[in-house]
Amino acid sequence: MEDGGRSEESWFHRAITSVLGRGDSALDQGLEVINDRLGLNPASQAPAHRSTRSATTYATQPTESMARSIYYAPDMDGQADPGEVVWIWVNTDGPGSPARERAIIVIGRSRQHMLGLVISPNPEHAEEDNWLGIGSGPWDESGRQCWVRMDKVLEIPELEIRRQGAVIPRHRFERIANRLRSSYGWG
Repeated sequence: MEDGGRSEESWFHRAITSVLGRGDSALDQGLEVINDRLGLNPASQAPAHRSTRSATTYATQPTESMARSIYYAPDMDGQADPGEVVWIWVNTDGPGSPARERAIIVIGRSRQHMLGLVISPNPEHAEEDNWLGIGSGPWDESGRQCWVRMDKVLEIPELEIRRQGAVIPRHRFERIANRLRSSYGWG
């Protein structure tokens, strides 16, 4: 019966594709990008153009120089708010390497930019002072333990992020906020 369901699904998919086309038009690609940025594309159905995506434009600042009040206020409205997790594209292996997505915790705003801290699942960060453990969550598909880099803040244009409705739990955000207050002069 399962095979019959797959066969019907393939038949249905082939029928729709023959009527509507393959989805390669500029409009279809644009709609995929919009759905992706709104977090409506499941990870398993990521648009094919992602592998050629260029890196997000962002500035990195020392955390002390960006000090401000920090508060937890995730709200799935039009802007990314402190406590939300968003994704950006970065060249992790140098300028010529293909870009890949990285999770960022939003910790504040600056004009049209959001401020964020990079999340990493690299276990080597457990031994480093400038990284803080945050556990696992929706920011890592594999469910691995993750860390947040505390000594550098990314300033990212709002339009260059991908939102997926992920939020860091309040108690984990407060651990980050307390470290920013005690070690980096945040309010």
